[in-house]
Amino acid sequence: MSTFVANPPSSHIFESLVPYYAEALLGAQNNNTAGEEIGHPNGHSVTNGVWVLLLGTLLWSYILLVVLAKKPNCDCTARLDGKTVVITGATDGVGKATAFELASRGAEIVIPCRNAEKGRRVAREIADVTGNHKIQVVYVDFTNLESVKVCTQILKKSLKKIDILINNAGIGNGVGTTLDGFPLVFGVNHLAPFLFTTELLPLLRKAPLARIVCVSSVTHLWGNINFDELQDLDGGSLPSQFRAYSRSKLANVLFAKQLHRNESQHGISTYIAHPGWTFTAIFRDSPMLAKLLLFPLLYLFLYTPAQGAQTQIHLALAPGIETSSGNYFVSCRPARTGKSAKDIELASNLWSYSEKAVASALNQSVGYCTSI
Repeated sequence: MSTFVANPPSSHIFESLVPYYAEALLGAQNNNTAGEEIGHPNGHSVTNGVWVLLLGTLLWSYILLVVLAKKPNCDCTARLDGKTVVITGATDGVGKATAFELASRGAEIVIPCRNAEKGRRVAREIADVTGNHKIQVVYVDFTNLESVKVCTQILKKSLKKIDILINNAGIGNGVGTTLDGFPLVFGVNHLAPFLFTTELLPLLRKAPLARIVCVSSVTHLWGNINFDELQDLDGGSLPSQFRAYSRSKLANVLFAKQLHRNESQHGISTYIAHPGWTFTAIFRDSPMLAKLLLFPLLYLFLYTPAQGAQTQIHLALAPGIETSSGNYFVSCRPARTGKSAKDIELASNLWSYSEKAVASALNQSVGYCTSI
């Protein structure tokens, strides 16, 4: 597999900073000398020069750290011939990069997606690039739980087993509700994957050493789950959208950890991946205020989708990591989660809440999710 290395900031950035930095340095020295001559060594001009020096030093140090930072890289050479991999959100960004890589390893790839034409186009791209034509596209709409249920029924009829399930699909923001009346971000990022995964457990149990990879985010550290507020609609402001997103990412971690406790007895291992700060559709579709404030800086330092995919690729491929089931991974290595993510009671209660919410939406009896 190719090693992905971030490109250093372009030379014109350094060329523009050097004369400014040098001028600030000389100016600070000259002002300090002048100040001493008139008896005011701590004048405003000297203070301003020192601040420019400090800020310049910090900026240069930050750029140097970014350039030298080691990007995540999965160096596993394992093949996936004969294995079936289901990847949600595989028509763009990190999910698409993951699909390309795993297809190149010989896996049969299943791409559930809402835009069928885009899905077929991506399938053709994968086949052309990798030579692997075992790509299946199936329709699903994560804003509609009935659509999720129908999709899983189709997969249960067309597949004999699932070796790897990667829950990668998600949205970064959104107001309003899903078609089932749930807050949009929570419904798409948690309830839909909850139903999708639990419905496919029978196929996962048929595969030896099956794996589930749930893509979350470091933002789960700021997430909070209050069951009395989960039905409240999310506001459109940046803080409200961040709360909604971080809540859904905490739900992803709790769900994966509960899956580990429930399914390890069936030989299924579950992992949580943080892809890193990656330039994907989630960032491109961010509110305008976030773009104006963050994009000029983040664009230089965000991972490419291929770099962001490395951790979930590692969790899909790496041999002998079953003992790490239930863990959270960053840059292909285990990492610590937030305190709330370790709350076993909260995870159990979230599972019960999700099961009841999904059953109510589908007008089914509670308990269907865990049937074999």
